[in-house]
Amino acid sequence: FFLDASQPLVVEQVLADQMSATVAEAAFVDTTDPNDLLPDLLPLPPRDLKVEKVEDGRALLYFSTTYYNQGRGTMELRADPATAGIRADIERNVLQRIYQAGGTHREKIVGNFLWHQEHLHYHYTDFITYDLEAVDAPTSEDLSGNLVKSTFCLRDISRVFLDLASSSPEATYKICGKELQGVSVGWGDTYYWNYPDQALDITGLSSGTYKLTFIANPEERLDEVRYDNNTSSALFKLNMEDLTIEVLEEVPSETPEVEHVHLDDPFGM
Repeated sequence: FFLDASQPLVVEQVLADQMSATVAEAAFVDTTDPNDLLPDLLPLPPRDLKVEKVEDGRALLYFSTTYYNQGRGTMELRADPATAGIRADIERNVLQRIYQAGGTHREKIVGNFLWHQEHLHYHYTDFITYDLEAVDAPTSEDLSGNLVKSTFCLRDISRVFLDLASSSPEATYKICGKELQGVSVGWGDTYYWNYPDQALDITGLSSGTYKLTFIANPEERLDEVRYDNNTSSALFKLNMEDLTIEVLEEVPSETPEVEHVHLDDPFGM
């Protein structure tokens, strides 16, 4: 069709309609089985970013990680009962239990539980990927070693204020259990910046602009309602001379209010 440039309002309206159609096409459509009460995991952008030099001279980038569940049902992990009671330090198959609307459930093997000596409890393997990349920094920066697959234990430690039909009013998974871990609907788990191993080694990096990205469930082993919302990031300016960080942008820019609940023994077994 032909648009007369003398009719700018018509042109603007057509462009607006095209943009609206594009947004509508990109809108998420849930194609999962509604009988499966699946979780939906979302990571908040990296928070509490700071850089410090430690006693051995290394420069470490510290940050806090929070992910939460806004799905139809809980994210629940159970250790393979075939290995229950074995005292040796072994890798244990871990099952995701997916509850169903009729009161039944199904299970699938999704990885392993590994013993984490620093935290003194079991972690689920490769739960979140941390990816640090240079955005406006010297091109010689080699950050290939700063893509890290991090193990996590899953528990309810942060309440998320969202209007969700299946929200749990109280924390259900309170410790890092060796047989059972999980995240309830309306709850999240937080690894604070001062927890052991909650840092990336950035020794040798130059001052500049960098982006730290989180990807939850990076290999999509865990069944969820959707996977397109499993990524968050923070764009920040790093000053290595003053050891300061200025956050420039967070993605997503809008996030729910979160109340961090410090349990008496979050690292309990």
